[in-house]
Amino acid sequence: MLTDLFRTHTKTKWAGIVLLSLVLVVIFLSFFNWNSLRPALGRVITAKTGRPASIDGDLKVHLWSWNPTAEVNGLSLKNPKWADRDLMFAAKRITISVSLGRLLRGQIVLPQVDLLEPTVNLERDAKGRASWELGTAAGTPNHDTQPVKLPIVRRLTIEGGKVHIVDAIRKLTFSGSLVAAEESGKQDATAFKIRSSGSLNAKPFRLEVNGGPLLDLEPNKPYTFSAHLTASDIDLESHITVPKPFDLSALDVKFVVSGDDLANVYYLTGLALPNTPKYHFAATLQVDGTKFSSRDLKGSFGSSDVEGQVEVQTAGARPKLTAKLLSATLNIANLAPTLGTPAPKTASAKSREAAKPQPEATDAAAPDNGKLLPDADLQVNRVRGMDADVTYKAGAVTAPKVPMKEVTFHLVLADGVLTINPLTFALDQGKFAGSVQIDARTDIPESNIDMRVQDVDLSEFKSATMKQAPLQGTMLGRFKFHGRGSSVHKFAANSDGAMSVVIPHGQISDVVAELTGINVLKALRLLLSKDPAQTEIRCGIVDFKDQQGSLNTTTVFVDTSNVLITGRGKINLDSEDIDLSLQGDPKKFTFLRLRSPITLGGTLDHPKLGIDAKKLAAQGGVAAVLATLLTPVAAAIAFIDPGLAKNKDCSDVMSLANAGIQN
Repeated sequence: MLTDLFRTHTKTKWAGIVLLSLVLVVIFLSFFNWNSLRPALGRVITAKTGRPASIDGDLKVHLWSWNPTAEVNGLSLKNPKWADRDLMFAAKRITISVSLGRLLRGQIVLPQVDLLEPTVNLERDAKGRASWELGTAAGTPNHDTQPVKLPIVRRLTIEGGKVHIVDAIRKLTFSGSLVAAEESGKQDATAFKIRSSGSLNAKPFRLEVNGGPLLDLEPNKPYTFSAHLTASDIDLESHITVPKPFDLSALDVKFVVSGDDLANVYYLTGLALPNTPKYHFAATLQVDGTKFSSRDLKGSFGSSDVEGQVEVQTAGARPKLTAKLLSATLNIANLAPTLGTPAPKTASAKSREAAKPQPEATDAAAPDNGKLLPDADLQVNRVRGMDADVTYKAGAVTAPKVPMKEVTFHLVLADGVLTINPLTFALDQGKFAGSVQIDARTDIPESNIDMRVQDVDLSEFKSATMKQAPLQGTMLGRFKFHGRGSSVHKFAANSDGAMSVVIPHGQISDVVAELTGINVLKALRLLLSKDPAQTEIRCGIVDFKDQQGSLNTTTVFVDTSNVLITGRGKINLDSEDIDLSLQGDPKKFTFLRLRSPITLGGTLDHPKLGIDAKKLAAQGGVAAVLATLLTPVAAAIAFIDPGLAKNKDCSDVMSLANAGIQN
């Protein structure tokens, strides 16, 4: 009879078959030994991640619920063989539930994710291999990796978590704890919490994350949370909005960051930023896949302000920083740490430094060694680790003793070669302009500097007590050096090149001119009366040749209407010792002329002016002196600007020397 029913009612037959099948599946799954799937599941995870995986504890599945749950005990993934620590990830227990209703609508929502005693060990070696680069056994870098798109998690708990990160490229080590939980029934912005603490490069590190309850999350409803991070001197406060939880490829971040030295942010970002004095920046950051951009960056370093737009693209062989920055006011002293000169430490910074262990690597400027030229080594590994294209302009400049009004530069860093061209320091009249290139592709960087002095007004250079500048006129010059060295001082100590300055026409204080003579009576009278009288400069030239860090004079002379001032000597850029002397040959007979040269000794940082009574200036006419200077004068003028050879004053001097006529 039942057979006849199925024969005449086909739909009833198939309904019965389906129902019977479901009953059989239910009975099968109810008694199924899920642990038998552990080897197969381990092989799947291994194939997907490239890391040997195993499940050493029970595998439990609870299907009969609108939120089916899986519990995995003893899951572990190993690190690549080159890593110091064997395990990359391990957890005593992982519990995950899935919303079946959401899944039927094509959405993945996880009502619960619980991690018990998870351990994470992430490592990157000096070759760039990273254990977190999944998919290959060796951890080969994949620079085009997109941000993770996570499913919505409505309840996340992490109990007894431990994190250990070692990065040989950034030279950082982080070891800390990780705890996450949501306070039941709490509806404010701190219902969800993450706490992590430990050390970063031997200095304290702490991360606190607070967010609203995860239970209210919806796929198309933005989720906002705050994060406060402190790492040694770095203090970062941020408010992050995820438009589509938890799609981390699109974020809006408002942040404020401050610290003692911007270069230390490298440990958090991987960006090779310059050394600075104390800084404070705020911005709104948009994250779009691998692009991070901000159009409202504002802040300060030292007593200088800065604002502009910044973009960082992390895809590709190296991250690339692109920025357009502007300072309304720049204190030129705030650039000293960038060159390697230590910034003055505040009292709080000194106390922190004394109380905490020092880092393995020195990031900020080197300590004061008594030298004028900074000796802090360039971090070549950082320079090679990123590219950059940065333009900068300072509309107003504070520079003691230098009438500077504007600074501009265009910096390009590509494949380990840093070029600044143009680099311009504009004065009230005239400018210093040129280019700098640092090739950091080798362990010892190779650098080229070519700077020109263009139409600088010498009358602007005077001390606060002077009524009138000792020199007046226009100065032109050129500085061109090539060398190898990891710091400014090491580069200078091994450099070759030339340094030349010309004053085609001008005036010099009578006091200065007569002292080089040295006409004691007249100079003393001028000094006592403070007479501002000026002597005409027909042509002045200072020319040095640099060989292996030794600056030797080839030409030093200033031809005035009364005295021909000449000089000789050298400057050792390694020891920074100065050994220079000036002497004057009066063009008119004078009584009480002392034939003792004026000396300039000491060091670049502490020069000393004096009179060497032991050395007598050689007797000789002005024409004879000029004749010995003819060839180097012509070379110096051509080096600075070939057009100077047509200058009337300097060309007249060379003509007189060539003809051997006494002036």
